[in-house]
Amino acid sequence: MGHMKQMLKAAVLLSAFVSANTFACTSFLLQGGDRIYFARNLDWEWRDGLVIVNPSGMKKMSFVMPGNTPAKWTSKHGSVTFNQFGREMPFGGMNEAGLVVENMWLGETGFPETDSRPAINLLQWIQYQLDNCSTVAEVLATDKEIRLEPPPVSAASLARIHYLVADASGDVATVEFLGGKMVVHRGPDLPMRALANDPYEQAVAYARKHPKQPGAGERLKDESSMARFACAATRSADFKPGTAEEDLKYAFDGLDQVAQGNFTVWRIVYDLPGRAIHFRIAKNAPDQVVNLKKLDFSCSRTVQFAKIEAHPSTNSFAFSALTEPVHRDYLSSFLTKADVKREMGDLRPIMEGQLFVLRGFTCGDEAVK
Repeated sequence: MGHMKQMLKAAVLLSAFVSANTFACTSFLLQGGDRIYFARNLDWEWRDGLVIVNPSGMKKMSFVMPGNTPAKWTSKHGSVTFNQFGREMPFGGMNEAGLVVENMWLGETGFPETDSRPAINLLQWIQYQLDNCSTVAEVLATDKEIRLEPPPVSAASLARIHYLVADASGDVATVEFLGGKMVVHRGPDLPMRALANDPYEQAVAYARKHPKQPGAGERLKDESSMARFACAATRSADFKPGTAEEDLKYAFDGLDQVAQGNFTVWRIVYDLPGRAIHFRIAKNAPDQVVNLKKLDFSCSRTVQFAKIEAHPSTNSFAFSALTEPVHRDYLSSFLTKADVKREMGDLRPIMEGQLFVLRGFTCGDEAVK
């Protein structure tokens, strides 16, 4: 009974914790020939974060509130994710099959009503997809298997996001939850391969009325969601592949155009066919690169991580073990920042609940350290 109470307490805290993540962002897809790049800005208060190597073969359970049946699964694919609030709570990432899932703020989000499907919170939904799916079609099919959990009533106005999903074949879709149902734009229903912070259909209508966009190298003066979407959609439509270096420059230049000054803390470009992630945490910082083809996704080893602000001297991250003490140190340091506490209150109890739930994840019959 004590174990169950602690699990329920952790779920409540983690649900409240997820609801604190309100942020505006912009993303777009570039495709030409066999080149596919997914570009994304994180516009947010803090630049701290972990780049986490999530193993395959890991038995997991979702963090949900009392009264909801948690989803349970075993990860089929390894992935690399960008997590600010700790393991299993990614803002986005890519798996070894070349699937990318990223989220953007959407105030109009309307969560499904409680039904027989097991539930999952809005950030762990991303990890679930990266763990289980290799294509956009597989992601969309999971709506029959899991239900996106609404946040607590006290935080209902805060936890609102939608997703842009793409795979290595070039299939791409927006996933929104409007009026309690999953709303998808894909194929012919996805005329513009971008997403910002308005419902997709409204953003497309705006972009069609405002086709003129700044030229290459010009900064977007209007930083509104609609204007950023229109600019990103134009960059996507105008992409013509060149060398790999030219492609990446085009992608990062596009992210710079829709950046929101110092509020843009992470710029990420995923190379889907190449299974590589390029990212910067400042406009003029050197690119950091993670090559998924060189990573060990075995769940028999301790989960690996690197701090996103580490600034290694080479263009590749050096990963190390994300043990519970290391994880605790990171979370404790981040959650006790004066500005984090000012914006969100004391989140330290969440840390203990999160660590407790993660101890229940196992690899086969062996407990994961």
